[in-house]
Amino acid sequence: MLAESPNQDLGELIQIALDVAGSLEPREVIARILERGTHAVQADRATLSSLVDDHVVIEATYGRAGELTWVGQRYSLDYFAGQPLVQKAIDTLQPAFGGRLAADKAAPEFRQALTNVRHVAVVPLVHGGRAVGMLVFSRYEDRPFTAADLAALTLLGTISGLALRNARLFEEGKAARERADEAAARLREAAEAAEDVASQVHLDAVLRRLLQRAGASVGADGTSLARLEGAEMVIESTPTGELVGTRWPLMPKVLAGVTLGHPVELTAGEYTGAPEGLESVVQPYRRFLVAPLAVGGETIGLLAMGRKTDEPFDPAAVQSLQQFSALGALLLRNARLIAQAQVAEQAKSEFMSIAVHELRAPLTVASGYLGMALEGAFGGLPPALKDALATAQRKAEEAKLLADELLAVARMEGKVLTPNAEAITLMGALQDAVARARPRAALVKAKMTIEPGDDSTALADRAMVATILDNLLNNSLIYTDHAPTIHMRARRDAGQVAITVTDDGIGVAPDDLPRIFERFARGTDRVSREKPGSGLGLYLSRGLAEQMGGSLKLEASQPGKGSTFVLRLPPAAS
Repeated sequence: MLAESPNQDLGELIQIALDVAGSLEPREVIARILERGTHAVQADRATLSSLVDDHVVIEATYGRAGELTWVGQRYSLDYFAGQPLVQKAIDTLQPAFGGRLAADKAAPEFRQALTNVRHVAVVPLVHGGRAVGMLVFSRYEDRPFTAADLAALTLLGTISGLALRNARLFEEGKAARERADEAAARLREAAEAAEDVASQVHLDAVLRRLLQRAGASVGADGTSLARLEGAEMVIESTPTGELVGTRWPLMPKVLAGVTLGHPVELTAGEYTGAPEGLESVVQPYRRFLVAPLAVGGETIGLLAMGRKTDEPFDPAAVQSLQQFSALGALLLRNARLIAQAQVAEQAKSEFMSIAVHELRAPLTVASGYLGMALEGAFGGLPPALKDALATAQRKAEEAKLLADELLAVARMEGKVLTPNAEAITLMGALQDAVARARPRAALVKAKMTIEPGDDSTALADRAMVATILDNLLNNSLIYTDHAPTIHMRARRDAGQVAITVTDDGIGVAPDDLPRIFERFARGTDRVSREKPGSGLGLYLSRGLAEQMGGSLKLEASQPGKGSTFVLRLPPAAS
């Protein structure tokens, strides 16, 4: 009996409801249900169980002496077929009480405890029209549960069922948040790993980082990366370089998995029949994981990882590896494309260098013979023939100059040109450039001035600086529709030294600005199209400046009013 009057009963039950509902932690809720319920119905012991699918899980027991025991055993619901009282409570969703439980039908571990029980009340914990658990109250004295206890037991079951369900939902929500946080953390790790891989430029470095990051993400002891070619794999990278370039057949199970884009995990027992030559590599490992690297539905690589202990790979780590693999595959494909482009570019530069070199030799011979003929080495020449030969010699010299320019570009792109850094004064470099340009400047009546300024010293290659200045002055003398004026000055500029070349020529059209330093770029305006030139001067000049650790930029330009170019170079030590 709860109390002497119904009002007291109701008040105590309300207090129990508030007390039980005061926590959302499942263990705390269970402890409160058992403790408050035991005292409320004057029982000697209480046991709370959860009903999960077709099983019952015994959560905890509580005795009047205050001891709380967490149990955790799990039994099939069929177990209660021999306990009619329990079965009745679950089926009717109403409290059931009577004598003791059938000790001989109970699990062996409970038989001794049940021999002391005289009376039992089974209270289903109901939520949403179904039993989510049950409370079993036991009395050791001959004091049976009666109909007078029914209302209290029913209300206690409803309160406890609701509280336990809320606690379970809270626990599930908390677990879901933790899983979401863990997934977000793994995604961040995958993104950081991909960013680390993306920081590499060369294919070999990308492959090494892919292996390092992939192995670390799943706790592997050994890794390799291969490309997939039909039913075979070709080893592309290993930490030691062993077996790189070798070709091996794929196990059918692995091939079936990676074809579907799924990682495949194998035990040492499953990994049988390793190809001859691969046994020594496979032998140290007890677990294997093969993950595909796929882009756009195409498998472009295979990550193979081994673990020396016979422990399964963590599913969460494998999922994180899949996220990383999606980004890693994209980075690997890009690195391969860049490597292919670099090989093609190198081959093109080598071809250009060889072709131009071979072209330059006959041009030199032809120009030499033409010069000898014009000087009378082969006898007198009619005026008409002499004019024709002079034109031919001039064109041969122009072709030789173009060949020299192409050869310089090929050597620059092929990284053959190595700057010979020395201290050079900017004023001296400008004066030498003006002296070289003076004959051509005289033809177009150009005015060239060097403004007085800081006689700074640069650490640069004298010949490369001369080539750059010659190209800038040559452009200023060519791209104009009047007698040009060219101003030059040397100065210090933000930790570097700089040469500024300003002219009053035709300038650069706005549409041409983005491509002015590209190979073979020519202006699209009428005057530019009419002027001779290869379109390689600025491209070559910028490349040479960058090889010396400097830069060449178009600082300002306005159509019809001229342009200003700035060559910046590292300063020489004072």
